[in-house]
Formats: sequence, structure tokens, C-alpha cells
Amino acid sequence: MDRAESLLAPILKRLGIDEDVRLLRIRKDWPGIFDRPLATHMSPSRLLEGELLLNVASPIWMQQLSFSKNEILDKLRKYGVRDLRLRVGKVSWKKDELKDPEMSRQVELGAEDAEFLDQLISGIHDDELKETIRTVAKKSLSAKRRRTGRH
Repeated sequence: MDRAESLLAPILKRLGIDEDVRLLRIRKDWPGIFDRPLATHMSPSRLLEGELLLNVASPIWMQQLSFSKNEILDKLRKYGVRDLRLRVGKVSWKKDELKDPEMSRQVELGAEDAEFLDQLISGIHDDELKETIRTVAKKSLSAKRRRTGRH
């Protein structure tokens, strides 16, 4: 991969898209660079001349992250980031970009929960609505089981 990158780097630079490509790579790698909840409260917005602009969710997070600026920068240097600028702005991630594997783990529901779900939707005649409510209730019960440690 390093050989391919070394061959592509001058071409991307000549085309003027090298920083755009690096920004896309940072966004793609983001969940692996930073742990939750840190990753969910900041997002890379723009990379220009080695300076990465990070949108931060709130003034409180901005203050907290300003104390960690050097550590954040150290993790981003391998992407060609030489400096960071923080600003309060929209932190946007697509639904599954920062998915926590632990939260997506389904906990098996017991017979009591299955019976509860059946009773919950028994009076609903619209099949699509019935399935939607079943899915939401099942996810809610599963999340509750994860939090309480009951499986």
C-alpha cells in the first residue's frame, strides 16, 4: 500500500485533490482513530494546507478538546495533519459510520419478553406497523438487557 501511495501522491497533488483524499481517509478511519464518546463529539470538516478544521459539538466539548489538542494532533499526523483548529459546528455522521459494536449486539430475549411483544402488538391490524413496533420494542428490550447485564 505504501508503494501505491507514493506513486499516487504526486498525481493527487498535481490534480489539487490530495488534501480532499486525505480528509476522506480521515473520515473513514475516524472510529479507529478516536474512541467513543470523543469521536462522536467532533468531526473533521476541512483540510487545508495541513490544517484540519474540526467541528465540535458544543462549547463545553470545545474547551475539553482544547486541552487534548496535542494528543489529537499526534493521532492525525500520519494523515499529513500539521495543525488543528477547533470550532463549534455541526458534527454530522451517517447512521452507521460511528457504530458501537457493543450497542449493535443483539441480546437474546427470553420467553417472557417474547410473550410481552406478542401482547403488545396483538391489537394492531396493519402488518407493516406491527412489524415496526415489534422491531423497536425488541431493540429497546435488548438494550435494557445489555445495560442491566440480564441476558
